[in-house]
Amino acid sequence: MLRKFPLLLLSLVIICACIIIGCGKSDKTSTIDSTKESFTVTDSVGRKISLKKPVSRAVIMNAYNAELINAIGAMDQVVGVDYYIYQDQEGFKHRFTKDMLIGQSKGSDLNYEKIIELKPEAVIMTSNYNWQDAEKKLKPFGIEVINVDAYYTDKFAENVKLLGQIFGKEKNAKEFADYFLSKLAYINKQLQNVPKRSVYFEYRTAGRTTVPGDYFYEMVNLAHADNVFSGAKTNTVDIEAVVEKNPQYIVKVSDANVYSSYVPPKETEHKQIYEEIASRPGWDQIDAVKNKKILLLSHYVHGGASKLVGTMYIAKFLYPEYLPDLHPENVFKDWLTKYQHLDYIAGHTYPAFKLDE
Repeated sequence: MLRKFPLLLLSLVIICACIIIGCGKSDKTSTIDSTKESFTVTDSVGRKISLKKPVSRAVIMNAYNAELINAIGAMDQVVGVDYYIYQDQEGFKHRFTKDMLIGQSKGSDLNYEKIIELKPEAVIMTSNYNWQDAEKKLKPFGIEVINVDAYYTDKFAENVKLLGQIFGKEKNAKEFADYFLSKLAYINKQLQNVPKRSVYFEYRTAGRTTVPGDYFYEMVNLAHADNVFSGAKTNTVDIEAVVEKNPQYIVKVSDANVYSSYVPPKETEHKQIYEEIASRPGWDQIDAVKNKKILLLSHYVHGGASKLVGTMYIAKFLYPEYLPDLHPENVFKDWLTKYQHLDYIAGHTYPAFKLDE
């Protein structure tokens, strides 16, 4: 028995050592997996911003940014919002409370005291805000200002990737971007040799159209539409000029008197907007009006995924025979249920698109 004791003791020492070493490796691996080293991102105005770790507390501005952040599963990391985001309570499931409100939608209207009180690591806004002033006032408190111009449709992929990096949601961001980019690739493939059909696009008020550089231009352009005012110098035109252009199709986003909301306009509201367009002086001579080729999109539906949802509807409206496998209402349903975590609700277009149509 005595001879066996040293061997037994040695065995116990070896076992204990293995346990200690094993535990040490496990802890080290866990630390590496859960903590991302400092990294640099490039925002929408080309500024390089160094972050010590993915942002866990953010104040955000602009509803397009809010929707993309929601889509990649980072909304729990948001601690403050502007009024434009706050007011769409239905669209964000009453997530935002008054104590999260940091002011109106322009940088000059921000409540900086409130922002500092919320202790965010970053404020995410867009470059058409007064971000220079925000940076000047927030930098001394260690709060980074990051511009993400989520309203530009052709910048969708890079903006989603950027937000994925900021919040440490790269995998979610890639899956989300791939879904919509695959739909866009299908449109491009199917329509690559198809002559473009002419369209007049109107946003809210009569004569408010879109031109290169405007927020809505790429939404229409990516649908392979021939925008009749693509060569105009401003995005406001005389309604008589639309008669002269004689577009084959008309697409209108909402109306100045209709509130933008997840809750769709009533059918009576849609009809009222449609009838106002058709009854404009001289517009009964426009092919789009004569052939009833007028599509109304609610303000909410057109803007999904940096307006790519709007692109899907416009493309299908103009080229239904070339896009049999594109179903815009299904895309909108996925946008709501999978990426915005909302119940599907119909009625955001007129005439109404149906599922699987």
